Amino acid sequence: MNAYEEILGVMRNEGKKDNTEPIRVGIMDGPDSCSIGDLKLSGNDLMTAEHLKTGYHFAVDGDAPSKKDAATFAGPLKAGDKVAVYRISDELYIILERLV
Repeated sequence: MNAYEEILGVMRNEGKKDNTEPIRVGIMDGPDSCSIGDLKLSGNDLMTAEHLKTGYHFAVDGDAPSKKDAATFAGPLKAGDKVAVYRISDELYIILERLV
C-alpha cells in the first residue's frame, strides 16, 4: 500500500466516526426481546416506547379522539412483529416503531 492509499484509509475511517448509525429492521422474539440478524436484544439492552408495550387506539377518519373499539386498537408488540431499531450506544438500542 502506498502513502496516498494509507492517507485515504485514515481519512475514510475518521470520517465514519461522526456518521449516525443506520436504522435497522428487527424481528420481535417476544414482547420484550428482539433480534437483528444474529444479535439478540433484551433487558437493559433494549428500550421500547410505552405505546408499543401496552397497545394503543389510533384515529379513524380524522376523529379526535378516535372511536375506541376493537377495530381501532393496535395491540402490544408480540413475537414475529417487524420493528425499526436504532442503536444509541454500544449497549443500548431503541425500538422506534412497529413496521407493517
